[in-house]
Amino acid sequence: MKKPDIKKYAALLFIAGLAVMFSCMKDSTGDMTVCTTEYRMIMVSVRDSLANPVILGNYFVKKTSTGEILDFAKEDPFADSIYRSRGMYIICTDGKMGMTSANGTEFEFHGFLGTAETVNEKYVIGHDRCHIQMISGKKEIVISK
Repeated sequence: MKKPDIKKYAALLFIAGLAVMFSCMKDSTGDMTVCTTEYRMIMVSVRDSLANPVILGNYFVKKTSTGEILDFAKEDPFADSIYRSRGMYIICTDGKMGMTSANGTEFEFHGFLGTAETVNEKYVIGHDRCHIQMISGKKEIVISK
């Protein structure tokens, strides 16, 4: 029977320890929080009264307190085209966590069919130091065309 290679196990254990250490976040008190490496997005589904996906001509998300516009369609046109074809729209991502507070920050989702604003919904987005979280807002919006 072959003896286990201790050096291999030690190297793997060291790498795993580094992964855990770098996936942690310190808060203002110095406490460590273990974070997962997943990337989260908060999305909204826009449907008509028959549950068909609504493909908006244009949409954007606005941070209410600053007026700053988030245009996820321009950030990743390929992903946007896939989501949009299913009537799904990004409200916020982990990449925008710095725009939120742990207690929540208000955003507005604006959607247009042609030049008419068809959707105007408010969301409160917060975070847990690792990932964004929807505090309030609709996950599905039903509109009549």
